[in-house]
Amino acid sequence: MLRPWVPNLIVRSEGRGNLSLRIAQAIIEEIQRGRLAAGDSLPGTRDLARDLAVNRKTVVQAYEELTAQGWVTTDQRRGTFVARSIGGSAKAADSEPKPIVGPRGREVRPPLLWPPQGRVRFDDGVPDQRLIPATAIAQAYASAARAAARQRLLGYGDPRGTEPLRQSISKMLNMTRGLNTSPDNICVTRGSQMALYVIAQCIVARDDTVLFEELTYPPAVQAFMLAGARIAAARLTPDGIDLDHLESICRHTRVRALYLTPGHQFPTTVVLRPNARLRLRALAAQFGFVVVEDDYDHEFQFDHQPMFPLASGDHAGQIIYVGSFSKILSPSLRVGYVAGPSRLIEQIGNWIGTIDRQGDPITELAVVELIESGQLRRHVKRVHGIFDKRRTAFAAALSAELGDLATFEVPTGGLAFWVRFPDSVDLDKVERGFAERGPQFLMSNECAIAGRPKPAARLGFASLDAHETEATIAALKGAVVGK
Repeated sequence: MLRPWVPNLIVRSEGRGNLSLRIAQAIIEEIQRGRLAAGDSLPGTRDLARDLAVNRKTVVQAYEELTAQGWVTTDQRRGTFVARSIGGSAKAADSEPKPIVGPRGREVRPPLLWPPQGRVRFDDGVPDQRLIPATAIAQAYASAARAAARQRLLGYGDPRGTEPLRQSISKMLNMTRGLNTSPDNICVTRGSQMALYVIAQCIVARDDTVLFEELTYPPAVQAFMLAGARIAAARLTPDGIDLDHLESICRHTRVRALYLTPGHQFPTTVVLRPNARLRLRALAAQFGFVVVEDDYDHEFQFDHQPMFPLASGDHAGQIIYVGSFSKILSPSLRVGYVAGPSRLIEQIGNWIGTIDRQGDPITELAVVELIESGQLRRHVKRVHGIFDKRRTAFAAALSAELGDLATFEVPTGGLAFWVRFPDSVDLDKVERGFAERGPQFLMSNECAIAGRPKPAARLGFASLDAHETEATIAALKGAVVGK
């Protein structure tokens, strides 16, 4: 049987026992470390003897000793395997992973924004993977691979991203979102989360104050915590961030940065109004803080044309703009971007060079192909219509099932609803009340960085078809009423 790899055994040159016993002990140590698991195959005696430069008989004796002790089993036709009975019992007691600890000893845990395998979920607002244009992406990859080889782009390159993609992103942002950029104002990242991480590393010094809305996107908070920031919260109003409260904080605290999702506030979906945008830019100029604008689902506006980002009116270089192709194409296609002043983009590129060296030129050129060929625009237009219909159906199902139990507004855009429940509803208990394979959802307390918020849930609709929508909302109602 051809094995995918052979363990690299370290056999002590000295020690107790003859050479065959030392080989057996080396294999036992590999099993105890977990590098060889129950059921894993061992190399054939000839192969291992050749690799260790020993007589085959020595290896045969080692395997016989392991068999006698119960560490391995032998099948005359298939080979030698780590005994199934070993299981996980040999795992070292101190091998349990320890939590990542952020600044000032605060534990940093990945948020549960995705379901365990096999669980149905109201996600936090992601597209339906069944609608991914797999054929177009495959063709773009094939074309990109040929182009990368022809243009000699398969070696090390610019950590800011390939020049063609930075040009395409710059043109897209200038033409469709009102920004004024050149390729030097663009850095390509592996998704928006990497963008937030490297931005935080570049603009925040330890103990700088970074403001978030009191309900916000948890991974963004963690990115700035890991940079050493002190996290503070600005209140939310039904129209978005409370700018009076923001101004009050700025008058008493030196604020380094504000993280914001003005296109569709995460998690409440509210769009920040034009007068608030003007005042926010004025406050940033007055108090000298940077705005990190995360425009995570710009393309999905249903009731009117998408509003230009805050960054479109930025003439002082105080707004850093973050976007991604993950929600348009596929979450597994890790291409995001940062738009900002060229000096900052150079710093971000240097940071990327220390953790990832550069992006993936073939993937980046494939995205260029999808943009320039018009495939991306056609795909967005197609799914836009599908998601708009799903939004309407989702609202109808919520009204029918939860009309007396919850309140919500139909979002004008984005891919999720913000559904509020009475104070008497314990959402933690509701989620625990689901069957083992029942649906999950993102709760208000998972998005809160100050106090205990009123019970609410962010329910994504775009990844659910009509049947799934009805079934999941019915299951949610059953859990809320205790049935």
